[in-house]
Parts: sequence; C-alpha cells; structure tokens
Amino acid sequence: MYRRTSHVRKLDVLSVDTSSVLQIGDSRQIDAVANILAVQREQAIFYENEFMFENYSTFSVPLTPPSLSDPICIDTFHDCPYIFIRKVEVPFVAGSSVIHVGSNESIKLETRVVNIRHIFQEEPKTGGRG
Repeated sequence: MYRRTSHVRKLDVLSVDTSSVLQIGDSRQIDAVANILAVQREQAIFYENEFMFENYSTFSVPLTPPSLSDPICIDTFHDCPYIFIRKVEVPFVAGSSVIHVGSNESIKLETRVVNIRHIFQEEPKTGGRG
C-alpha cells in the first residue's frame, strides 16, 4: 500500500451514525456493517421481544459480491506524498458510510435496513349515508 501523509486544516461534521468511519490517515482495511430495524408507530406502545432481527430474512440472507467480467488494471502515480485538504463539510454520515482522507487497501461496506410503520387507518367515509 502506498503511504501518504494527510493534512486536514478544518473538518466540520455534525453527526456520525452507527458503524460509520471517519478516518484521517492511511488504513489497511475498513469493514463497516450496520443492521437497522426501524419501527415507527403513531402510538408509541412497544412490547418486549416484539421485533427481533432473526425474524427478518433481510438480515440473514448472504450477500454475494458482484463478479467482475473484465479484469481491472489500475496504474497510479502519486506526484506528491502528501494529501492537503483545506476544508471538509459533512453534515451527516449515514450508517455504514466512510469519510476517508488517506490511502486504503481494502474497504467493505454493508447496510441492511427494514423500516416498519404502524399508522392508524381512518374509518371509511360513507358519503353522508348510513
């Protein structure tokens, strides 16, 4: 791995979410995995053991990386062994995301999300009859 020195003058980040990485400098490997089960209810009543990750196949189905049909050849030339960053503004880093300034050899990111919304349904309108 080619090593460089990273200089960051200013970095503004409001929030870094679960399983996210904010890295200044070189890293050999980054693995970030986030499993998110988000439940929203109009009335906030929840029961113990009501929502378990193992009840949702989304979190257990194995993911297969895409296969490359053509080999990729990359030649790089780093004219300068330094990375100079004046300013980075990032309001929010979502689950399993990366802000990285520097060299990296390998990166793997995975996010699985199940959103459940329980909203009350209104009674059907009869149009004035009934």
